[in-house]
Amino acid sequence: MSSRHGREAFFIVGEGMRQIGSDGRPESVTPSSLQDTTEFRFSRFVPGLKNDRENSTNVLAKLAVAMVGGAGRTDPTLPAGYTYLGQFVDHDMTLDKAELNLGMPVDIPGLLSQRSPTLDLDSLYGQGPAATPQWYEADGMHLRRGTPANFESPNAARPGFDLPRWGAEGAGLAEPVPPRRARIPDIRNDENLAVAQVHAAFIRFHNRVVDEILAGASPGAPQQVFDRARGIVTRHYQWMLRTDYLPRIADPAIVDAVFDKGRRFFEPAGEGHATMPVEFSGAAFRLGHSMIRTGYQWNRHFNATAAQAQGPIRSGHLFRLFRFSGTSGTLAPTAHPPGSPEDIADLEAAANVGAALPANWVADFTRLFDLRRFGPSFTPAPADMNFAMAIDTQIVDPLKTLPIGSFGGVGEPDLALKRSLAFRNLARGRMLGLPSGQQLAYALGVPALTASQIFHGRGGVEIPDSLFAGADRHQLETNTPLWFYVLREAEFGGKNRLAGVGAIVVAETFHRAMQASTHSIVDDAAFRPTLGPGVPQGRFDMADLLHYAFEGKAEMRNPH
Repeated sequence: MSSRHGREAFFIVGEGMRQIGSDGRPESVTPSSLQDTTEFRFSRFVPGLKNDRENSTNVLAKLAVAMVGGAGRTDPTLPAGYTYLGQFVDHDMTLDKAELNLGMPVDIPGLLSQRSPTLDLDSLYGQGPAATPQWYEADGMHLRRGTPANFESPNAARPGFDLPRWGAEGAGLAEPVPPRRARIPDIRNDENLAVAQVHAAFIRFHNRVVDEILAGASPGAPQQVFDRARGIVTRHYQWMLRTDYLPRIADPAIVDAVFDKGRRFFEPAGEGHATMPVEFSGAAFRLGHSMIRTGYQWNRHFNATAAQAQGPIRSGHLFRLFRFSGTSGTLAPTAHPPGSPEDIADLEAAANVGAALPANWVADFTRLFDLRRFGPSFTPAPADMNFAMAIDTQIVDPLKTLPIGSFGGVGEPDLALKRSLAFRNLARGRMLGLPSGQQLAYALGVPALTASQIFHGRGGVEIPDSLFAGADRHQLETNTPLWFYVLREAEFGGKNRLAGVGAIVVAETFHRAMQASTHSIVDDAAFRPTLGPGVPQGRFDMADLLHYAFEGKAEMRNPH
């Protein structure tokens, strides 16, 4: 495990450090006083509830194999952009700043501070312009923007359509970084192109709010402008998550019950510092992995039609989203078909490297989110719209072989198995001692899935009897890994939304994270959106956010 896709060690409140020992097995150790100060705090959703019945590596490996591959199903109600919005949100809630800044110069306050398990956009803002000026323009109010490389689409090669990158300045740092390295607080937001473009859109969102404050009467000093802008952005972000994102991925009735009546299980009193439940970070909120497509109708340059006419290098294959990032990829074109052995070898050799995103790879957001209500300029052809894969137990085939750069896996033992995203998720769950789906269902008072439902899905994977027998079968049906369990719940009880255990864990964790934020719509019950065209209806969803961030202009449809 690595700093890119997950932590090597987790400090769990009341249990000490949970990590992988030298024999590859999970172990708990007593942290040093320094670790106790600096490590991010995780917790149990239900205090004391953990799994002491470890599933064998054999069971996890066979289950991972069963989950990956097959045609899968798209969800025609869920635009594909929400997959990567979810990843952006995940990076806002988990991982400490010290790890994010690895390889970059960080001051001691930055090193010792913790990533708050809140929804306050610290993955976007860092510690603010005073403490972390490297993320900001010289005025201390605007976030830095990036400019794509002028390639095939000159109209898109302009500021704001790429993440800011270190460029030549990276070589002059105390610990030099590659020029293509994203100049943002959380470099995980450049591990694939889709989440990178979402992050760039949030930069635009913040900067437009700053511009509107400056255009008003008596905006105040730069720090006052920034603080005001951050409060506006954060509350609108939380409103979008509460009213748009959450009901799309989890049972709306459970979401409404939590936000209307409060939490029943996770830190219900809301006292002290918020923590992050490992059931959320290690299982329930990994639902997004089931939403990932094999390929995307990315923009007018890279899509299925272009690939048919000009060859596979013109496809919007998932592997291209890794390639055109600064963390997992090289930002450089290749002549090899995506996912081919030559393509993977070329990516891992990193002989061909770019310094900025090629302009012809800028996202067409109208293909990723539903913006049709804003008129013809925001309405793609029906065949060009991307919908997410259904939230179920089926994982697309490319995730069986992750690019090594996406998780820092060079030199790791058992690399072939560890390149499977499904296996990595299942193994991390064992490492954390996550309760089984059945254990957590009982604790939350939710009817548990039957053995038949575990093995035979409703739209997800069918687990053949030949794959599991004897003790292995008994393990899986009575001690089901939590990640697999919540995805199976979505098939049977959630209409491809998290249901039961998964919905409760996600809804209550989001509620706690909002409550604990400095700017909180949970604590400010009177808040209503003030930005975007949906204000009269009290609406502010992701489509409104994008429309506002891009000033309502058709340039959102990029490249042209």
